[in-house]
Amino acid sequence: MKEFRNTSRGLVVLIGILSIFCVNATAQVLKTDGQFFTVGGKIFDMWGVRTASASQCEEYTQELIANLDDYKSVGINTLSVFVQGSSGKYSDPFGPDGNSVDPDHLKRIKRIVEACAVRKMVVIVGIFYQRTLQDPEIGNLRNEQDIINAVRIITKELKPFRNIIINIANEQNSSYYRSFKGFNFNDPQNIIQLCKEVKQIDPDRIVGGGGYHDSYNVVIGKSEFVDVLLFDTFSGDIEKAHDSGWHYNYFKTNGVPDKPIVNVEIFGGWTGQFIPQGVYTPEGKDIHINEIEAALKQPGLYVHFHSNTWFQGAGQGFENRFDLGGMGTADDPGVKWYFNEIK
Repeated sequence: MKEFRNTSRGLVVLIGILSIFCVNATAQVLKTDGQFFTVGGKIFDMWGVRTASASQCEEYTQELIANLDDYKSVGINTLSVFVQGSSGKYSDPFGPDGNSVDPDHLKRIKRIVEACAVRKMVVIVGIFYQRTLQDPEIGNLRNEQDIINAVRIITKELKPFRNIIINIANEQNSSYYRSFKGFNFNDPQNIIQLCKEVKQIDPDRIVGGGGYHDSYNVVIGKSEFVDVLLFDTFSGDIEKAHDSGWHYNYFKTNGVPDKPIVNVEIFGGWTGQFIPQGVYTPEGKDIHINEIEAALKQPGLYVHFHSNTWFQGAGQGFENRFDLGGMGTADDPGVKWYFNEIK
């Protein structure tokens, strides 16, 4: 793709390309159709990657955007980015009452969204991260109204962009939320209520939530105000052979209607075992490949790659990496091997 920097002609072209997902280009808006995603009336077969801390600083944002063409070349068409970050780096860019967002941070999020729109990619924009909220030295939000205000302002600011799904909270059932007394994220009804807040501002916005508590996920997934169930794999499930296909069947059996079901973080903290950074055992690769196969077998099930040691390496003493690297061996570390399997 040609660069458009610092030229008026480039700006015009860029604006035209961005219209792919702009409000007025309704034919190209990301939508749901039963259990499927669609863009322009065609099935959008989602394959994602969790890059949750990418908006936390300028360096991360630049590196992520610089690698998007490589992502697209191996079939990645969706990113997950959280406003409050992840274990790879987290912060609270919201003002004390939730009615404002740090302007530089907001610009970084929008740049990621715009760069993805150019490439016909989708961004799942998550809002809340449990470790940010549970730390009073970091978190600026204090009560339920602050939380509602934060949801409202993110929804308003991102309304022009139609290549977005809003994810209310990372792992809503996490015990870390319990020390935040201002709002009970562990109650699935509260997640549903925040989805309703999104709908009041932007009725056409795709919004969802979830975590790694199966019965809570069913409550969330069954709600008419939730367009997509966004769940996570609990690390202990790997030992029980509970892959994404098992969870999908559980949700369906227990009444989640035909809507997209996305595992936005396969294997959670379990992926922290793959060290040195970017080196995977053959057994570890096979377990990941099983996730791809499960998604291919189940209509409306989508899986997003996650790596604690690669994309969120800062939480384990490494540098966050936003390139894909290589084939996951000691001589060629990285995560591209996974996406090559998809391709």
